[in-house]
Amino acid sequence: MTKTGNLKKLAAILLAMLAAVFILAGCGSSEPAEKVYLEDSEIDAALSDGDSFKGKYINIAGKVFSVDKDGDGTAMQVWYDVENSEQQFIVYADKEIAGSVKEDDFIRVDGKITGTFTGENYFGGEITAMMIEADSVEVGGYDDIYAPAESTKEVGETKDQYGVSVTLERIEYAKGEARVYLNVKNDSGYTATLYTFNAKAIQDGKQFEHEDNYEAGYDDMGDILDGATKDGIIRFKGLDPDKPVKIQIEAYSDNWEIDMEDYVFEIE
Repeated sequence: MTKTGNLKKLAAILLAMLAAVFILAGCGSSEPAEKVYLEDSEIDAALSDGDSFKGKYINIAGKVFSVDKDGDGTAMQVWYDVENSEQQFIVYADKEIAGSVKEDDFIRVDGKITGTFTGENYFGGEITAMMIEADSVEVGGYDDIYAPAESTKEVGETKDQYGVSVTLERIEYAKGEARVYLNVKNDSGYTATLYTFNAKAIQDGKQFEHEDNYEAGYDDMGDILDGATKDGIIRFKGLDPDKPVKIQIEAYSDNWEIDMEDYVFEIE
């Protein structure tokens, strides 16, 4: 059997086992129990040991890396730690709830923890994952599902040099990151370049470097042609939303006769 065939067989076995577990879990009582949700501080522990939190409810987001559908049910394997592809959990949902969810989707799941799944992957390694029976599955993007803004600082400040206007529109503070939203308009007559990959933030005397986020798809601003506008996002980790911050962005023009300075924004 091919590797693909083995993986499909494993997925089918996983789906069958999960369906049996969830059916049995729902046969205990006809009276609906009060929903008791995990605190955010308990999620890491539950991911490691779902059995200890069995029967509790959880609201959790992640990125789907495997989907298997069979009849009325859908099983999804999901990464909680998206950047490092770690801390997986397994979701079982009716097809109406799962909808058209597919691999690489970001989802937010509300449901009941039913225990821990333990099995073997294709390479012979052990899989241990918290299992969730979903009441709802919401599909969306990185920004709105996995790391929604917890607070937003509206700025709307524009700096102009030689016809290249850079507007810092807002800063969104989300789980583990700050997102700086920019808009650039180039009316200089030449191609301009914004080196957002080299951007810096300074707060409390500490320097923070721009950090890539490939999962979110934040592209470097790069070249902006004459007469064009372009939007971009710069990402930093570790900024405090309640403290002033200075954002510094390097720029260059194809007009060799001018020397563009860094664009500097000081946000209180």
